[in-house]
Amino acid sequence: MQFHNLTVAQITWETEDARSYALLVPDALQQSFVYRAGQHLTFRVNVDGKTLLRSYSLSSSPEAGGLPVVTVKRIPGGRASGWFHAHVDAGTRLEVSAPTGRFVCEDMGAPLFFCAAGSGITPVLSMIRSALASTSSAMTLYYANRDAASTIFAAQIAKLSRDHSDRLAVHLHHDDTDGFPERGKIAALLSAVPHCQLYLCGPGPFMQTVLEAAEVAGMGPGCVHLERFDAAAQEPEVASAAPMPAQACDATVTLGGALHVVRVASGQSLLQAALACGVDAPYACEEGYCGSCAAKCVDGAVVHARNDVFSADELAAGWILTCQARPRQERPVAITFDV
Repeated sequence: MQFHNLTVAQITWETEDARSYALLVPDALQQSFVYRAGQHLTFRVNVDGKTLLRSYSLSSSPEAGGLPVVTVKRIPGGRASGWFHAHVDAGTRLEVSAPTGRFVCEDMGAPLFFCAAGSGITPVLSMIRSALASTSSAMTLYYANRDAASTIFAAQIAKLSRDHSDRLAVHLHHDDTDGFPERGKIAALLSAVPHCQLYLCGPGPFMQTVLEAAEVAGMGPGCVHLERFDAAAQEPEVASAAPMPAQACDATVTLGGALHVVRVASGQSLLQAALACGVDAPYACEEGYCGSCAAKCVDGAVVHARNDVFSADELAAGWILTCQARPRQERPVAITFDV
């Protein structure tokens, strides 16, 4: 994964625990940092002598213009988010990789329904800004937080709602006054927007509630698009019917037009094997939820220890998360990052 040095131009305090960082992109890197609403950037930082990779979503919009902006919410015990808040100022140079991510609007012309909780609003706001700037689509936002004080982008969302009252309907939910989000209420809101595309990002329990609401509302799986940011707290999804290989096998890895043959040890992920052999493969979370390590399996078969990115159809089409994928059998596999 290639990293570039970008300078922080400005920092905005969104809430007590969330800050936005606007980044200056040199002319020579402008093409490398073209992005789509909903994508993220991966940062390489050194915290207490340890190199960490973290992906943070862009809250800015390419269609709305301006510098690219990522928003970082500080989480308890979060080494990278705590480091950002404590050490990054205007003028700080950061190591950043090119934009990536599959949580994007493929059809901005359809009615759009966005559900977000907490910092899950970051990629969602990016998509809302882009849709407002480039389409005439109607859209709805359901946004849940603990309380009003923890609502990231409250002022920006209020302004967008005022400026586009004919197109953007906003439903703010605060746990301290409204209780926890209810499946029935969300289902009713979804049912009121027929033929919509649902984009969902937030903590696991919230996302499960919304997915259940979507089912109650009769939405098909092809209309639901999601991105998780706390998959590490969930139990791994282990496919017991597909045991890990007892012996090592070979894997052919295509990256940047170059072909590499790597040895995959028993129980080793394809990403681990590639990195061990010096292949500069892309990755970030290594926990199966950010999608930075996505590739396609073009020969052989793999099994995932965890997958919070790809749908059943995408898996059937060969998409894999190399940080979680292991050869299904003791036979060579071939994967490509050049997709």
